[in-house]
Amino acid sequence: MAVSKMQKLTLIAEQGRSEEILAAVQGFQNVEVRDVFQAAQNNQWVDQFFGDYQPEDRQAVIQEIDFKVEALAHSIRFIEHYGSSKEKGFHLKRRVLTLKELERNFDQAAFEKELKEVQTLEDQFNQIQETIRQLSEEEETLSRWQYLDMVPADNPSKLTNLLLGTIDEANWEDFQSTIAQQETIYLEELYNAQSEVSFSLIYLKEEQPAINELIHRYNVVRFVYEKKQLPKERLIAINAELKKLNESLKKQIVLIGQKRVNIESLEWAEETLLARKNRLRIHDHYIQTKQLFVMQGWVEADAFVEFRTFLFDLVGKENVYLEVEEPTSNEIAVEIPTKLKNNPIVRPFEMLTEMYSLPKYHEVDPTPWFAPFYFVFFGMMVADAGYGALMLIATTLALKVMLFPRGMKRFMQFFQILSIPTIIWGLIYDSYFGFALPYQPILSTSDDVIAILILSIVFGVIQIFVGLGLAASENIKAKDYLSAVSDGFAWQGIFIGGIVAGAGQMLLGSSALMTVGVIIAIISALAIVFIPMMQSGSKVKGLARGAYNLYGLTGYIGDLVSYTRLMALGISGGSIAAAFNMLVGFMPPAARFTVGILLMLVLHGLNIFLSLLSAYVHGARLQYVEFFGKFYQGGGRPFAPLKTEEKYVNIEQQEK
Repeated sequence: MAVSKMQKLTLIAEQGRSEEILAAVQGFQNVEVRDVFQAAQNNQWVDQFFGDYQPEDRQAVIQEIDFKVEALAHSIRFIEHYGSSKEKGFHLKRRVLTLKELERNFDQAAFEKELKEVQTLEDQFNQIQETIRQLSEEEETLSRWQYLDMVPADNPSKLTNLLLGTIDEANWEDFQSTIAQQETIYLEELYNAQSEVSFSLIYLKEEQPAINELIHRYNVVRFVYEKKQLPKERLIAINAELKKLNESLKKQIVLIGQKRVNIESLEWAEETLLARKNRLRIHDHYIQTKQLFVMQGWVEADAFVEFRTFLFDLVGKENVYLEVEEPTSNEIAVEIPTKLKNNPIVRPFEMLTEMYSLPKYHEVDPTPWFAPFYFVFFGMMVADAGYGALMLIATTLALKVMLFPRGMKRFMQFFQILSIPTIIWGLIYDSYFGFALPYQPILSTSDDVIAILILSIVFGVIQIFVGLGLAASENIKAKDYLSAVSDGFAWQGIFIGGIVAGAGQMLLGSSALMTVGVIIAIISALAIVFIPMMQSGSKVKGLARGAYNLYGLTGYIGDLVSYTRLMALGISGGSIAAAFNMLVGFMPPAARFTVGILLMLVLHGLNIFLSLLSAYVHGARLQYVEFFGKFYQGGGRPFAPLKTEEKYVNIEQQEK
């Protein structure tokens, strides 16, 4: 397969049909709306017919939706976190809907009423919690002054002052000694918290300057108490008030919990608002006057007929004008998006291509070319039939029982496919959760290490050979035939020459065959050196570039060494699993069938995770570095159709 062929569509209708048409385009989920004001190519008609047109500013509406979406998400989190768990409630079960069904079942008034009720409950809940917090802080503070037997505000003496203060415990003894020397000052310790001491001090008003000096010297912190009640009386009142507030809080939690039944409707509302927001975000991509609606977009050539039928069914053939045209060379060069198109087996591997970079529109899609290699390499690196069977069962059951988001579904399908080579290589290596069955394996990880190493390098040679062939093919497609030879065929010639020479010398003992191989390699090397000289205006620079290209042979040696990781990871994973089994096998029978079972589950679970992670990462690295580097550039712009967020539901064109 290859990159999908794109066509540019133009859609014209009455202004009154704009929302209906946009909803249809979004519901189809496979049309990218083209920005006719930013696109650089073939937009002269915009200036010619709509030169004075300015798109309506919809940012205020988008911002309002953002506020509502955030309020919805916040309300759902609030209900789940603070609502009583005794109340039943369900999240929106992922299902397949059409956009029409999603928006038809959305009740704006009911949603806003429900949201307001939840926000009121949250305000009340927060107010109760804040009051409890304030009273608790006051209670903690007053607990230090509960033994105070007079209210400072009621001090009847005109000659004395009352000071309440706190001092660091380290300064307390010195402070006491200093006060004891003053016969007219009365000091009483009220609370000792080890780190600090709270006290009361009664002194003559005329001694205020001396008291101020003592406060400064010993870093005393004044405490101001303005209540009319004694602290112990205030503490009794606080305790009674806190008891009432905690009862109110419990009731509030029950009321919040009763809102759990509405989480589903809140999530439905959020999904609908997100869909509307996505339509509004492209409001400045099309033209919408008082009379006319004009929109352009990109659609797959194979999907246009389906889109036309879908649109006409929803809007009516008589209500919209629709046409398609082939993209121009300029549009292909700077604007057209890339969408991959592969069969269901290869499609999950597209995520590896997307992680690296999408191909440009006329560039080869590397996915179907590397997928077979990744398929084999992954299985060779995990190489345990038990692990593979577990992967196959888990992914198959999950895909059958659950409805996943599209990205997660593709990820599950990816590992479902990769479970097959894992099982096959497990059978080849005779590895079943680290155990070996009583049969002679095709390859033994203990006795055939060199054979496995050679096989890994052979796989590397084959993949690099394919990559060079693709490099030649891309140059031929660009009609650069000399580069096809120097960048592709000549390097293949060196590999072929080396293989023929090696086989002739070491396997067949044929000097003639070795000579043929050497000649092929030399001719190929000369092509690599001299073709750049033929292409360059400066023969010296061209020759230097060709010599430098030939020096790249050392890089190919490094590439082949990289493929030895196929052997290393496959052997290490099986050896670790066998070591775990041996460790549990050394346990006494009683421990082996109790703690040992749990230990086996944990250890093999860890080994499965590490094996899959290593195979996933190193398999991708072999594609990105050793394979893609031979022919692939990338840099394509991803196809970005107008669609829904699909946060809670999957949107399809037709109801299933």
